[in-house]
Amino acid sequence: MHYTQKDHQGNLTATVYILMILLFAASSVFAQEKETSCPLWTDTIVLQPEGYVMDADGDVEISSPEGLVWLISAVNGLNGCDPDDFEGRTVRLVNDIDFGKELWKKYCFSPVGTRETPFAGTFDGNGHRIHHLWQWYSLYDSISDYYFDMGLFGYIRHAVVKNVTLDSTSVVSSSCNYPDYYRGGMVGFADSLSLVENIHIHTNGIGFAYGSSVVGMNRNSTVRNCAFRGPLYYGAPIEEGAGLVSYNRSEGGYADAVVENCYYYGRINAIYGIQYNLAGLVCLNETIPNGKGKNAIVRNCHSTPTSHFIARHYGSLVAVLSDGSCVRNCYTDLTQMYQYAQIIGLNEGGEMLDCSEYTNINGVGTLTVPVTINDTTTDNLLDALNLWIANQEHPELYRTWAIINDSIPVFADYYVGIPENEASAERVNVHPNPTSGIVSIEGVAATEVQVYNAMGQLLKTVRSTNEISLEGLPQGVYTLRFADEKGFVVVRKVVVE
Repeated sequence: MHYTQKDHQGNLTATVYILMILLFAASSVFAQEKETSCPLWTDTIVLQPEGYVMDADGDVEISSPEGLVWLISAVNGLNGCDPDDFEGRTVRLVNDIDFGKELWKKYCFSPVGTRETPFAGTFDGNGHRIHHLWQWYSLYDSISDYYFDMGLFGYIRHAVVKNVTLDSTSVVSSSCNYPDYYRGGMVGFADSLSLVENIHIHTNGIGFAYGSSVVGMNRNSTVRNCAFRGPLYYGAPIEEGAGLVSYNRSEGGYADAVVENCYYYGRINAIYGIQYNLAGLVCLNETIPNGKGKNAIVRNCHSTPTSHFIARHYGSLVAVLSDGSCVRNCYTDLTQMYQYAQIIGLNEGGEMLDCSEYTNINGVGTLTVPVTINDTTTDNLLDALNLWIANQEHPELYRTWAIINDSIPVFADYYVGIPENEASAERVNVHPNPTSGIVSIEGVAATEVQVYNAMGQLLKTVRSTNEISLEGLPQGVYTLRFADEKGFVVVRKVVVE
């Protein structure tokens, strides 16, 4: 536990700061009240646009902001559409979607899917980005109960939402504290064996109020390979919030609730005084038992919160850990906290196994307490994360980790600012494969090529060439990651004999 004792002057400064924040918050609420009459964009797009194309099998391709908005009408049953849950079908993004910097001033963007009309299909972002999606909900009395579960997707059941980045100051906000409704940047409520994976959310100065960056409620479902970078700001007392998931709940013995192989990096600040529960990863990790052995689990994650304000229970990993729940192989950096902080804010009888604080010096994360994974003991954060993946029954499900630009461990196949592009990737080949020497890349003019080993460690980088030597490397599987002049990224596996 880290604690900084403030002197009298420090306390006075903190008091003045709190008063300033409260005044700012009051002015913000007043400003929001003037915006509550903003029209829903679904009220302005009343006919199916060209950017929404359905094929003979009922799968959909979306290529424009208007097409993404029409998905709301298709799922929720608006503008003459019968509600469609898309069960067994796929909705795909075929390019990046940019809503524009000024859109939030004109319209309120309602979520895809409600409790009455849940989304039950697959939404595949194909590695694309959604820019400037201001998920701004003015909930005073202007929007019906359908929109209380908030996110790009409001409510999903037996669904998959994957492979997309929300970029450039996305925000989830509401004006009131309504119980039992949930807010997340990507999904408000993920229910009943849903899967939310490969989601990146990146903000630059705006945060999320009353919820979490990725999923609000993850009930009997899985959140995997997700990341958030940026500040989070929380308003109004008696609220819970977290960097990734507010509520991770296994209920009724239906299934485990799992948050795995994820990370959070950024500031967590409360702007309305004392909060009840705040956390870097998961606010409430909760198992509601009935004897069937299902649990709420957080595993192989790391969290680097850089500051926080005041919370009754603050955990840099989990705020409240209930009896029957567990946190395993998770790591956190507490050195940048200016208030007291601990790994678990309140432990009500749950298990914390093989977790540790770490320090980060020049991109090298060193665990305070070494961990042992399958007979291998390490105090290196990057190695610990990748060792866990390598020892899973299906390691292919998980994105491996790497240190890029002397920073914290991030996913090896992803840079913020560089999207994956499947259309370009289909044309790319690497040969010979297997190899024992030089490999050539065809189908793309590579501006940079990186080589990673199976542990996610960056071994070498070459630039402005389509050939790279793998001579001298031990036998095994390696990852080549290369970008072209447009910023598109392709990842290929190469076997060294």
